[in-house]
Amino acid sequence: MKRNSTHQRYLVFVTIFLMLGAVAILDARKADAVRPGEVSWTAEGVAALRAIGALCPDEKIRNPDYLAVKFINPAYWHYSVYKPSNYDVSMRVIRAYRVDTYFLVNARTHKLDQTLLQMASDGLEQVVVLGAGFDTRAYRFAKKMPGIRFFELDLPATLERKKQVVAQALGEVPDYVAYAPIDFNTETIEEALVRVGYDPAKKTYFVWEGVTMYITEEAVKATLQFIAARSAPGSAVVFDYLLAGVAARDWKKYPKARFSATLCAVHGEPWIFGFPEPSAEEFVRKTGLEVVEDLNGEEMTAKYMTRSDGKVDGMAGSHWGLMHARVPER
Repeated sequence: MKRNSTHQRYLVFVTIFLMLGAVAILDARKADAVRPGEVSWTAEGVAALRAIGALCPDEKIRNPDYLAVKFINPAYWHYSVYKPSNYDVSMRVIRAYRVDTYFLVNARTHKLDQTLLQMASDGLEQVVVLGAGFDTRAYRFAKKMPGIRFFELDLPATLERKKQVVAQALGEVPDYVAYAPIDFNTETIEEALVRVGYDPAKKTYFVWEGVTMYITEEAVKATLQFIAARSAPGSAVVFDYLLAGVAARDWKKYPKARFSATLCAVHGEPWIFGFPEPSAEEFVRKTGLEVVEDLNGEEMTAKYMTRSDGKVDGMAGSHWGLMHARVPER
């Protein structure tokens, strides 16, 4: 039977990535997370996965990010194996090639949104999106959360592109969002936030999606310590993370992580840090935060990826974790 063009295109990509993969993985620890002046490849790729998930016919697991598709450069879809308007075609590719990142993205979107809504009903004053990429929460929830100030931090090129797509999608860049360019490995979050009016006395929600695996252990620890020390009691952070064995490239233990790791490394965004195993909780507690919830891949899948008919839509992957921590009362 003749293979369709989407399948053929994906096979070509797979071949190229596997050829480059060995070199990329060997050089991964030396590479910059994102090359200077370039927009993050993973930021747009993750937005694409959210856009596909937003087409899911099952409301129970549908990705709530209906704006994601508007934040992606149309040229991205021309070269992508996914189709922004065809859920079935995109899902055939995702399932055939076991793109478990899709299910992780769906699960963490649900968790991050739920936490935001809960905190908004309990005195939330600020939202800080760390490594904002093409995050849409400031724009999706604006009407539900009048008076809440949003801060978006990311690399300069990514933020410039972000402001362009926001203006194109919404007609203007809203004044309730402050954009703060930062290099997480060389600058402190406090320096970046102070420049744009962050108030450490206000209750704050930190969204930290798809970042911890791309920065150093020291930068991860410093970020958590900043949240613990420089935000009001009751403030919280939700972030996803890899386990240490994946960052150490233990493919015997985590064989399913190898392909995704290779893709990211080839694009100059290698995975360099993983939280201690079997649990990240002790690491987080030592920074001064208290753990509210720490979900592994199976728990994420059961909680967020179980369809209305009771069947599992797809596995988030055993090498991922999703942490919710908060600032204790002083």
